[in-house]
Amino acid sequence: MPPERVHAQRCARYLALGLLALIASCAKAELEAADSGAQHIVRLDLSPEPGSPKPPNEILSRGRFDVGPDNRDSWKVKGADPELVIQSKERWGGPWMGLGFSEHKGRVAIPVAIPAGSVNRAAVQVMCKSKVDIAVALTRDGKNVVTSAFLRHSGTGLPGVVFVDIPGVLAHSEPFDGVCVLMDRLKHDSVFLGVELLSAPLHGFLPTDPSRPDAVGMENEFRTSIALSKDVPMRAEVSATPGAVLRFGMARPEAVRRTSERPRIKVRVMDPEQDPPVELAKGAFILPRGKAARVWADAELPLPLTTPGRVQVIFSLHSEAEGASLVALSSPRVERRWAGPKTVVLVTSDTHRADHVGGSSRNVGVETPFLDRLADKGVMFEDAYSSTNITNPSHASLMTALSPRDTRMVDNNTVLAEHAVTLAERYQEAGYLTLAAISAGHMNHRQSGLSQGFDRLWVPSGKADVDSRISIEHLDEWLDEANGLPLFVWLHVFDAHAPYVVPDDLRWRYYDESKDPYAESFELPEGARVPWDAAVRDVDFVTSQYMSEVTYLDTQLEGFLSHPRFQNAVIAITGDHGESFGNHGLYFVHAGLYPETLGVPLILTWPGSPMGVNITRGVNHLDLGRTLLDVSGLVDVEFPGQNLMRWLDNVERQGEARFAISSHAHSASIEKDGWFLVLALRHSGKPARTAHQVELYRLADDPGCLVDLVDEEMERARYLRRKLMDWLAAADERGLSQATGLQNREELAQLAALGYAESLGEDTGAGAWYEEDPKSTWCQRFR
Repeated sequence: MPPERVHAQRCARYLALGLLALIASCAKAELEAADSGAQHIVRLDLSPEPGSPKPPNEILSRGRFDVGPDNRDSWKVKGADPELVIQSKERWGGPWMGLGFSEHKGRVAIPVAIPAGSVNRAAVQVMCKSKVDIAVALTRDGKNVVTSAFLRHSGTGLPGVVFVDIPGVLAHSEPFDGVCVLMDRLKHDSVFLGVELLSAPLHGFLPTDPSRPDAVGMENEFRTSIALSKDVPMRAEVSATPGAVLRFGMARPEAVRRTSERPRIKVRVMDPEQDPPVELAKGAFILPRGKAARVWADAELPLPLTTPGRVQVIFSLHSEAEGASLVALSSPRVERRWAGPKTVVLVTSDTHRADHVGGSSRNVGVETPFLDRLADKGVMFEDAYSSTNITNPSHASLMTALSPRDTRMVDNNTVLAEHAVTLAERYQEAGYLTLAAISAGHMNHRQSGLSQGFDRLWVPSGKADVDSRISIEHLDEWLDEANGLPLFVWLHVFDAHAPYVVPDDLRWRYYDESKDPYAESFELPEGARVPWDAAVRDVDFVTSQYMSEVTYLDTQLEGFLSHPRFQNAVIAITGDHGESFGNHGLYFVHAGLYPETLGVPLILTWPGSPMGVNITRGVNHLDLGRTLLDVSGLVDVEFPGQNLMRWLDNVERQGEARFAISSHAHSASIEKDGWFLVLALRHSGKPARTAHQVELYRLADDPGCLVDLVDEEMERARYLRRKLMDWLAAADERGLSQATGLQNREELAQLAALGYAESLGEDTGAGAWYEEDPKSTWCQRFR
């Protein structure tokens, strides 16, 4: 369907919703006035019933299989070299022995008798210097019967361990006869060392500590949840008012779901001020079966109160099945709805360059009429920088207001640790319902940790990315269910990211249709090959497709933000990083740490905001979270950063330094007073830089950073380099990251007891970001 038609249908629907909302608001005006001092959402602070047993946490080994000369012939191996790789040197993690691979995909099938239900996790041991996707399957008669999801592992050149959950084993009553390790994206330096089969308690697959709920996924939807087991009832006391409703979600993830089981959740609501407590309400909620068991189910129980007061809520799980029985309980809360709740919307546009906004003075000619109108209603920051040039770390920094220097996330395979405090969690604590839709599969919770603090979050399956229209449709559905509740909404869109594949009606919007972009007469610059359209010859055509993607995105955002719920909302639109169009030999990627990969749009509007203000001073979008809280009226909520509105007062200030760290920590940068310095932290290939190399650019004359002035401005370079090094040295060594595939803290301790201690630190980037080398000619120049 053309974007214009989708937009028209959505706007017509929203107009009807707006009329209904107007009627409803008139009917509720009196109620709103009476209850304006109450909180819309009060979350239940659950704790186990006194005397409840502690959940088991022992992880058992069911067999370890290391590569060796004695078992090579008994295993079925595909894609591996015939000779074993042997490493004896201790500095490379030796001694070890493994299978090297000569093909892109590798398979290692190991015959072993596995009783039904005895294995639900595997520890895969690999050595690689790049990224490898790893999955594990339990087999029967040579066929993969139960297969895990692929996890991406970023290697360091030393032996490492990837812990892979194998869900779905409880649905099988027959034993298995083997295990198969599946590896994709293999390079010649990838080596498989072995696998250990593990049996983890069911409690290990759900967050069991009610004080630390975590995201649990059902198909594409993640929710903040805790485990409810049949031997550990949960209870909480909470304040409630007349008309309040108890709401929660429930589900049985595949890892804990038995197809023959039909558990039910019983809820009792008591008056704790009576002696003995008096039952006010009760309900029983049966967990769905069949296809309905694959998704979340919602439940509600009205509270029959005539006056405000305290109530006690008790959750218990009942099942006739033997052994452990668990369900995920999501966001238990007491809701009281009325008209006029606050709304905060954060939109992050992936790979969106700062110069691709129509209303910006830096605009390259792209048309974004909706973003322009939004900027006319509020404030646009024309010179906003991200803190890095890669998606997951940038979003983690945006959600925590901490630089990648301190989160220690510098790739798309490192997870934000569960003890991090996110913007969404702060809004939850303030009584907001938190919703999100993400358009890139690699941002799923297992690979990023970005679901923290969201009551509901939708993400595509696997590594896929989707059109913004699809993500918006999911949020549209949830918005209709959240009438009368304060909302914090995050929409992530991926349209501007490569490949630039646009609707037919926009294909020629910014390119002369009479020209043939595939003609041999065009000379394609070195390094400008387009992976998704290898025959194209004109670079201008490729950049025109990027522009069309941005215009398409503009129409989608107009449709989404036309929802009546957003008419008086706090709205922020920004990007996570930019894109390179040829500078430094980088085409259609966001490698390299330069203004074109750091510069992002930043538009902010809220009820009562100044209108049509364009701020040209340099800002950092790390401050966006603090600003959103402040303009939401949550100025007393603790959160890092400074309010961006400090730049509205026209007071001359000394330029604030803006720092960044590149993907994989190849380089770091500082911008101050119009000068931009890049320090190579290590050797890199794109762009080709040697460790310790320094680049210096004057942005006023050279916004593309093409003329290196480090020799002409050595003293300035010395000053900025020292300032950047001091900033790097001040990093929080604890970090807020953990490697993909690691489990919760209790499981980490259990896995360490099995001998994996060296692989299990929560801080995946510990150590200094940069150390000078006295032998380096670059370091010698700055002595």
